[in-house]
Amino acid sequence: PRLRCALVGGMALPSELSRRARAAGVPVRHTYGLTEACSQVTTQPVGKDLVPGAHSTEDAGVPLFCTQVKLADDGEILVRGPTVAPGSVAADGWLQTGDRGELQDGRLRVSGRKSNAIVTGGENVAPEEVEAVLAGHPAVAEALVTGRSDPEWGEAVVAVVVLRDGRRASASELRQHCGQHLATYKVPKQISLSAQPLPRNRTGKLVRPG
Repeated sequence: PRLRCALVGGMALPSELSRRARAAGVPVRHTYGLTEACSQVTTQPVGKDLVPGAHSTEDAGVPLFCTQVKLADDGEILVRGPTVAPGSVAADGWLQTGDRGELQDGRLRVSGRKSNAIVTGGENVAPEEVEAVLAGHPAVAEALVTGRSDPEWGEAVVAVVVLRDGRRASASELRQHCGQHLATYKVPKQISLSAQPLPRNRTGKLVRPG
């Protein structure tokens, strides 16, 4: 049977992947969830597929019926509702997801894991956001972004990039690409090119150092 819709986890969706899906006639909608909340918390409403000019590709949609979402003071996403496992909630009744995000007009934008945040020059950077931008470059197969100790910035944003077979791109070209889509402090100070696939765990998630 023909695939009719692709639901994508709430992290940033690379624009190139979105473009390829649309070109193949596959509508794409973002969704965000976690195991403790029956795997889904927000989703793009039916008929609101990601198309050029629509909501940001980082927009994970609106909360499901009877599900409440709010942000803690530090931007952590908190969830409450009948689908949340009772044993996973804090004393105040809210599930602390460990993810950071923003709420705009009732729509959730997920920026990344709190534990992965890079603090550079006093600013928080979600490595997942930078990785998604790098992955949007046509020559990039995969990317891993981390923080490196730096005497001036506290932490410096750095990246390791694996290029697609037969494609070429320099570190300076990739930094310029990032500069077109990210705030200056989020652009990697250094990009290393690797010929080896990036390490991943059994579920396919990137294994981050430390």
